[in-house]
Amino acid sequence: MTRDELIGLLEPPDPLRAARLVGVAPGGTITYSRDPAPLDWVVDGDHEQSLDIHHVAHAAGTPSEAAVFYGAGIPAAHTVDRLIALGELAGRTGLLRAVSPRPAEGNESRPGSWGVEDLVVIALARYVLPATTLVRPDWVHLGPAAAQIAVAFGADDWQVPASDPTDVLGLAHAVGRQAVAR
Repeated sequence: MTRDELIGLLEPPDPLRAARLVGVAPGGTITYSRDPAPLDWVVDGDHEQSLDIHHVAHAAGTPSEAAVFYGAGIPAAHTVDRLIALGELAGRTGLLRAVSPRPAEGNESRPGSWGVEDLVVIALARYVLPATTLVRPDWVHLGPAAAQIAVAFGADDWQVPASDPTDVLGLAHAVGRQAVAR
C-alpha cells in the first residue's frame, strides 16, 4: 500500500476500510502490564520524541517505545509518515518494542479524536509495523472499553495504569483473548 493510500484511510469516505485490511484473526493473546517500561529505555511519554532519538538509542542497543499523535490539528500525512518511519526503524533494528497511537488534545468544537478515528489509526499501526512491535492503544485517553475494541483492529498490548482497577483478564476474555502479563 502506498503512502497516499494510507493517508486516504484516515480521510473520508470509508474509514472502516482500515479495519478490513488488517484482518485480525480472533483468538490468541494480548499482553499487558501495570508497570512502566524499564528506566533505561527511551519512551516518548506524552510527546513524540524525534525519530533521531530512537535511532541513537537503537544504535546503542537500547530499546524504545514511541508515540504517534493523530486527530484534532494533526495532519493525516504526519501520522502516516511517522508510522512508516517507525515501521522502517523497527524492521531494521528490532528494538522498537511498542508504538502507542495517542489522540491530540482537541478543543470545545472537536474532541482530540473520534472513536472510529482511534480504531483506524490502530489498524494502520498494525498494518505498517512488524509483528514484533506491540501496538498499544492509549489506555488513559481511550479507556478500557475502547482499548478492548482496539484488539479487533490490531492492538496487541495494553499499558494499564497501576491505579486502574480494571479486570484485564475478564476484559480480554470478553473478546476471545487471553491476557498475558509481560
